Amino acid sequence: MTRGSRLGLVVIAGLVMSTACSKPPVLGVLLPISGSAATYGKSMSDAMHLALDEAQRTGGVPAGFKAYWADSASDPATGVKELTILAKEDKVHLLVGGATSDVAKALLPVLKKQQVVCLSPSASAPELTKESKYFYRLFPSDELEGLRAGTFLYEEQGKRKVLIFSSGSEHARGIEPEFRHQFEQNLGGKVVARILLTDNDWKKQAVDAITVGQPDAAYVIAYAQPTVDVLKFLRRRHFRGTICVTSALYNRAVLNANKKLVEGVYLPLPSFDPQSKEENVQKFVAAYQERFGVEPDIFAAHAYDAMRVALFVLKHTKYRVAQEYKKTLQFGLNDFKGVTGTIRFDDYGDVHHNPIIYIVKNGEVLNFERYRREQLAKIRKEIMGLTGD
Repeated sequence: MTRGSRLGLVVIAGLVMSTACSKPPVLGVLLPISGSAATYGKSMSDAMHLALDEAQRTGGVPAGFKAYWADSASDPATGVKELTILAKEDKVHLLVGGATSDVAKALLPVLKKQQVVCLSPSASAPELTKESKYFYRLFPSDELEGLRAGTFLYEEQGKRKVLIFSSGSEHARGIEPEFRHQFEQNLGGKVVARILLTDNDWKKQAVDAITVGQPDAAYVIAYAQPTVDVLKFLRRRHFRGTICVTSALYNRAVLNANKKLVEGVYLPLPSFDPQSKEENVQKFVAAYQERFGVEPDIFAAHAYDAMRVALFVLKHTKYRVAQEYKKTLQFGLNDFKGVTGTIRFDDYGDVHHNPIIYIVKNGEVLNFERYRREQLAKIRKEIMGLTGD
């Protein structure tokens, strides 16, 4: 075993064929266990271990399976270093990793050079799958999220002027253009200002923008912690407009630590609904809650599916090389049923799961349409009770 950011090795006992066409099934896992994205990494790591343990019990793990775990430290350079080690020393040709878009983008040249296929649970920058034939992802592209947010604010919330807060990250650069195209060009709304959160005086800029532009909505395009910082600013300013954030806020640890702050915030999320009546979703949610004491978030759900898909690919691919793994991902999944929905990759390596709008209420992330229907039904019931009908 190598040192540095290496986390460990999981070995599943079993007969290992020594022929060249049947090399031992090896999986690399590269997650942000430390650094700025560590809260996402923990959620994903927990879910992947759960999926692996379930597969061991049900015979879903190929004989001789090995999994090498490494920490990207939320840093592109560290991610590249760890991927190189996984490929050269551990002979990894199938990887679950590239959890954040900036790390994923840095991995792309190494994937090609080392002939490694990457299955990402959560990287969402649009260009990733377009730039690499070795990169697949389960998370919807940022383009879909930006479009959904723009439509929601203008058509469903009736907002006409929005103030954008952007982190300037790969994640933000993927979402913002599609949001602006939809909100401004297609629908006729106005972005009163764009506040770059890396500027030292972003709060002063935001005060001026709110005073002059009078926005009736704010859209925060950032990862969880910067989003929390913006929410604190908006709450202190008693901002009364609609607040929409990205799916990156849906991190259970962050939500639990900021329940009052996130109340009433809207966010477009991929198609994972913890309240779903689907049997596989209910089983996953119950098992995750029992083991870790909290409800799984979307990052846990996508990582759980990523591990299950990776194990399926390893088990159903005879020749353990990148080109054969790609064939299994492209043609062998047969509409794989995941907790995030049916998993079917297109020619680019994308899964098309359109985002749904959710709202945070009392610390819970609820399907907004379902929440609105339930509230209307409650109001009707109260009115009926008052009138005696």
